[in-house]
Amino acid sequence: MKLNRQKILDFFKKSQNKATDILNDKTKAGDTIKEALGKAITNKGDLEGVWAKMLLLFSISKDYVNGNYTEIPKRSIIAILGGLIYFLSPVDVVPDFIPVMGFIDDIFVLNLVYKQVVKDLEKYKVWKEAQEEEVEFIEDMDGPTSQ
Repeated sequence: MKLNRQKILDFFKKSQNKATDILNDKTKAGDTIKEALGKAITNKGDLEGVWAKMLLLFSISKDYVNGNYTEIPKRSIIAILGGLIYFLSPVDVVPDFIPVMGFIDDIFVLNLVYKQVVKDLEKYKVWKEAQEEEVEFIEDMDGPTSQ
């Protein structure tokens, strides 16, 4: 089965247009992210090659929608959410129910998105690690004192 790259990119463009609309409704955006994460967890075995990348895409999307991290260009978050919407669609260029091949186009799109926003993701990872260190520091400071 030969993948039609242009057809995939056209479908992805439609997903990005949906992402633009969904971003205006934080509840819808959050629900979309949760739904995509559920589908990813259910199909983790088929997504092994992109699993770590997907977790990062989910994390930054969630932090953006919740207002915790907004230091990402709008076009980047639209690309990320568009990739998740593409992934969610059961009937895309290669329907997900086709054994083995069903997620090939999804993986292609998610890798494409990752490459487009990799610099933004690197900045996000630094920010996320700083947040975790701050929480650990506060927990250490608030921990039990010995007498």
